[in-house]
Amino acid sequence: MANVVDWSILRQNTIMAAQRIDFYSPSYWDKEAHAVNQTQPHWVELTKTQLKQLPINDQVSVLDVGAGAGRLTLPIAKKAKHVTALEPSAKSLAAIEEAAKNQGLTNITCYNQSLETFSVSERYDLVFASFSLFMYDLREALKKMDALANRSVYLFVSASPWLNPDMQKLVYGAPGYWSDFIFLYNILYEMDIAANVEITDYTLKESYQDIAEASEKISAKFHIPQTKTALLCKYLQGHLVEEDGMLWSIQKRKAATVWWNKNP
Repeated sequence: MANVVDWSILRQNTIMAAQRIDFYSPSYWDKEAHAVNQTQPHWVELTKTQLKQLPINDQVSVLDVGAGAGRLTLPIAKKAKHVTALEPSAKSLAAIEEAAKNQGLTNITCYNQSLETFSVSERYDLVFASFSLFMYDLREALKKMDALANRSVYLFVSASPWLNPDMQKLVYGAPGYWSDFIFLYNILYEMDIAANVEITDYTLKESYQDIAEASEKISAKFHIPQTKTALLCKYLQGHLVEEDGMLWSIQKRKAATVWWNKNP
């Protein structure tokens, strides 16, 4: 029986409806590179959890898809045989190269490319992506990652709604969109890949100078209309926490680890 729902098309439609298309452009991540790098210290616990989950040893070659500034690339390079960092943002990739040099790591190869344009004959024991599945055609991206992997593919995605449910209700008065995990798992199922899943809790922390900056950045990120600015500011005043001279958004979130092993 044919699938009643094409999850890949549904995801694409949701991306457009939620106005998330910005995230699928390297220029967006170049613009946000500094802000993203600043948040890395607040991902320490999640990073530890992810590193424990990944099957890494000194004989393993790794492809990091959407490596960002190297939050996982760098510690993995200290344990793996070799790591290839694939990152379309030139600014983020430069951060990896600088950190690798400072840490004396010589087993990292960097490519300033997206997965869609990446073309090599090499295969990798482990292919993984961490909160970086910003490919419009996710089915094709998953096929490519599967083809590039000799042993296993690990994907880390959000299992929480994109926008905080309380903020979603306040600003839009309607339920939000499904998490990235729901789309990913169902697309894999359509591809006849029975993936394993583990859900973990983590804390997402983001800092702002003041309410005005918080409102401006959150409005830009989630395309919140100016007519809702007063409501958003009121919400932020009641939810941001002051610490070390900054205002912090502290959210309890869920992350999904989705993985499968290749047939020997």
